This record gives sequence, structure tokens and C-alpha cells, in this order.
Amino acid sequence: MSLKVTVCGSSGGYAGAGKACSGFLLQSESGTLLLDIGAGVLSNVLKHIEADQLDGLALTHMHYDHYSDIYGLCTARCFRETALPALPVLATADAKDIIASPLAERSRPGFFKCVKMIAPIPGEEIDIAGFNVMAKPSEHVVDGFIYRINVDDRTICYSGDTGRCDAVLEMACDVDLFICESTFTSEWFLSREGHLDAFESGQIAADAGVKSLLLTHLWPTLDPEIALVEASTRYNGPVDIAVEGLMLFVGPYPCAT
Repeated sequence: MSLKVTVCGSSGGYAGAGKACSGFLLQSESGTLLLDIGAGVLSNVLKHIEADQLDGLALTHMHYDHYSDIYGLCTARCFRETALPALPVLATADAKDIIASPLAERSRPGFFKCVKMIAPIPGEEIDIAGFNVMAKPSEHVVDGFIYRINVDDRTICYSGDTGRCDAVLEMACDVDLFICESTFTSEWFLSREGHLDAFESGQIAADAGVKSLLLTHLWPTLDPEIALVEASTRYNGPVDIAVEGLMLFVGPYPCAT
């Protein structure tokens, strides 16, 4: 069976009109894993699965555009006649405190019965939701992870938010699908700290020898077609722009629908 990847959110920083922030639903015969759950993502996830069908969640870092819909997800999973097992959540060590901060103190114990927070050890593999996952630190303004995910002989790298660094090259090496942030294009003239532009995303894809590239986390006011063109000047393989509802089937080669 092919690994199915569904874009549930693609905007960087904030959700553009009709869009959501970062979120990618991975489905295989082994399980169902969500990569990030930013603002607006949960509604899109629920178009494809029920909340109780999610087997695991991996958060790249604790900026709201990557995790804020975890509150709605836990509400959907907690208020049920039959209790669900705690959802395993890969995240940075500070994630629990950050997630707890807006919750009323009396609500926190119940909330954290719904999730099992796991801080991955960088460079070590961990099994979650039927997927084999490795995390390494990203180059961002807060602690974060780049993920490499293996399942059913298919491999994906998800950059999260990062600048160019050795870890992203190592984690993306020879993957079937590289989901890479491309926050900026040549149209952007403000700070780019902790992020990539489309030229850099394409160059990393080329240097890492990835089989296909999916550009995501584009700033909502920038033109995605420019990002596509700029990335393609550095990388000669298949390039797609992440758009909500896009499905990629990662079989012998990724096929978009």
C-alpha cells in the first residue's frame, strides 16, 4: 500500500484566507500520524478521519501556527462515552508547560490524561503510531525538530521551521518525499531568521538527493507560483506546492491528486 499524505494546512505564520497553518496527515496500513496541528488544521483533518482514528501526533516546535489546534483535538477525544488511550505526542521538552499555560489549573489534569507527551532523543529512532520516526534539532528561533519518518519502505522528511543546517541535509538524504518549509521568496525583504526561502529549499532538495519536493509554510501574501519557479531553478525533480486538500501517494514515486 502507498503511504498517503494529505495537506491539512500550509500557511506560514498565520492562516491565509481559506487556508490553515501547518498540518500533514500521514495514513498507511500501519497507522495514522499527524505532523503538526496549527490553527485551522483540525477541521481539515476531520474531513478525512474521526478524531478517535488518529494514532499519533508529532509537533515540530511550539509556535502557535504549529500546535494550537491540539486543544480542539483533545476536546474531541476526551468527551466520549468510551475513554480513548492517551494519544502519543512527540514534542520538545518545553511543550507540556507551553500547552498547559492557557488552561485553567483545574482543567490541566484532565487534559493531560488525553495525551502522552514524549520528548524524542535526537538521532534515536522511536516507533509511534506504526511509524518509525527520528528527530534532530532544527535551526530556528525556538527549540524544534526536523523529522524523518519511515513506514512501509517509504521515507519522508518534514523540515518544520528551520534555516539551512547540517541536520536538514542529513534527515532529507534520499527520501521519497521532502516536505520543506519555503516561507519566503525573492519578493520578501524583511528578516528571514530561522526560515528558508524557495531557492534554499530547492538547493537543499538537490543537495540531499530527494526524490520529490513539497513546498510548504509559504507566507500568505507571497505568490506560490514564484516559490515553485525559484525552487525549480535549484532542484530538477518533481516539485509541488502544498495546498489544503492535496493528497500525495508515496508509492514507487509520489503522485499528487
